[in-house]
Amino acid sequence: MKNLIDLEKKINSELATKITGSEIKHNQLYIGINKDDLIDVSLFLKTNKYTKFKQLIDITVVDYPEEVKRFKVVYLFLSHELNQRVILSYFI
Repeated sequence: MKNLIDLEKKINSELATKITGSEIKHNQLYIGINKDDLIDVSLFLKTNKYTKFKQLIDITVVDYPEEVKRFKVVYLFLSHELNQRVILSYFI
């Protein structure tokens, strides 16, 4: 996938039941998922011939104390081949 719009469409079409939301901002693709789908979505991002996100750069947790599910787990994946980043996240 040469641009983020095509990448977003591909991921949403392949993982329609596993994606809770997606948006492009700051030249990166942000994807929301359910925590139970983390492995399936991560494996797709890593192994699909159109995505190729083979490196996990960072894992962090953001605290939203005013929310019922207050912790957001965030994973940052990098595709060296495509020179793109994807931020995957879910609330716990």
